[in-house]
Amino acid sequence: MDFLVYGGFMLLVVLAFYLVYRYFGYLESRKNLLHTEYLEALESGDKSKALNAGRRYYAHVRGGNLSIYDEQAIANDLSIMKPHD
Repeated sequence: MDFLVYGGFMLLVVLAFYLVYRYFGYLESRKNLLHTEYLEALESGDKSKALNAGRRYYAHVRGGNLSIYDEQAIANDLSIMKPHD
């Protein structure tokens, strides 16, 4: 009986670690996707699209809250964008 309890507990621990590992993998892949979208928006020359993509990216990186430094970084990126053709 103790073996079943111990085995069940170990199974739950392994499952919990697996779920945490998958969740952090999802967060990292989401961050990479948002960063790519931001860079593509900057290259497109569409300032509105780049502003929205930048805010989504930085919000994800900061856990949902943009800082004044993030807004400044986006503004700096927008100021050196090539004009939209």
